[in-house]
Amino acid sequence: MLALAREIADKINAGPIEGRDVLREMAVNAVRDEVHIVVPPPPESKSGQASFNPLAIGIPLVLVGAVLVALFPPVGLLMFGAAAVMAVWGVLATLFARGYSRN
Repeated sequence: MLALAREIADKINAGPIEGRDVLREMAVNAVRDEVHIVVPPPPESKSGQASFNPLAIGIPLVLVGAVLVALFPPVGLLMFGAAAVMAVWGVLATLFARGYSRN
């Protein structure tokens, strides 16, 4: 590629001094006209926001519940219950999502 550019420059420099600007512009325009720039389309995403994973929310709720059971048992048990609901929700959401994608 560099050799081709060097060859074009040598041919222009070999021409008459008063016509070099015109030759240079012609060479630049010829290359500019022949090069086609194709911009790839942006990748398509399924949705604009991140998916919510209730099973992943259940894990920290279990940890918080384990600490709070020792400090204040009713709140700790409530956290365990919320973790159980999140875990069931996450498992059901995963099963239904996989079931719909097979069809």
